[in-house]
Amino acid sequence: MLNSDDWKLAVEDARFRHNALVSLIIASDNQALALMRLFLTVATATGAGFASVIVPHTLIQTPLAWSLATATLAMVYSAWQCFRVISPRIINLPGRGADFWLWAADATGTREEVFRQYLKVLAEKHEINKSVNESQASALRWAKLGGILSPVVALVVGGLAAVMPNLL
Repeated sequence: MLNSDDWKLAVEDARFRHNALVSLIIASDNQALALMRLFLTVATATGAGFASVIVPHTLIQTPLAWSLATATLAMVYSAWQCFRVISPRIINLPGRGADFWLWAADATGTREEVFRQYLKVLAEKHEINKSVNESQASALRWAKLGGILSPVVALVVGGLAAVMPNLL
């Protein structure tokens, strides 16, 4: 059985964890925005390079064009994953609204019941934020992977186009 001070500690501990999760969601948003700016800048450059070399077909320009096109697609895919991270979502901010505190003030039960209700609602809201965080982490992982693999895939496709020009 928790005494009054223990309940206060429990509520503060749960709120601290909830605040940390909200901070993590915000950090993911910021990281995704920074990566998206990078990916779109590189995609614009590689797309422009692709457009400039695709028209005249020479032995070097065709593999380069395919390489740049592949890099552009990888960067656009990675930017799309970043967009998934920052897309609007419903999250729960720390603290309870006035309606909860009005209910708590008018509650006929014990202090323990108010603490329990507070933690019960917080647990539900925490699950919402946890789901958002997991979704963001997955999309951010794919964005980073796309950014990392972009040059490798571009080199492989460009190399294939150079070695087997009729393949692509």
